[in-house]
Amino acid sequence: MALYHYHGYLIGFLEPVNLSLRFFCASSLLGLCGWSLVSAIMDAVAKAKRMHQIPCSKCRFFTRDYRLKCTIQPHAANTELAIDCSDYQSK
Repeated sequence: MALYHYHGYLIGFLEPVNLSLRFFCASSLLGLCGWSLVSAIMDAVAKAKRMHQIPCSKCRFFTRDYRLKCTIQPHAANTELAIDCSDYQSK
């Protein structure tokens, strides 16, 4: 009978701990999901800013043809390699 009394006391003692532990785990999981989402958005914005620095569409040698995009440097056309292109001439 005394063992049952201690068991009930232990469960009554651990109930608030269990509740706060579940709240902590749920809020941590939501925080990690939010952090991951914000990090992905920041990476996408940084990549978009980098891609907008590619000057190929304003270059004189850009052909707008998918087979030969640039007559001077076709391997670098519309890639990050073209950001500091030495052959760039504006239209």
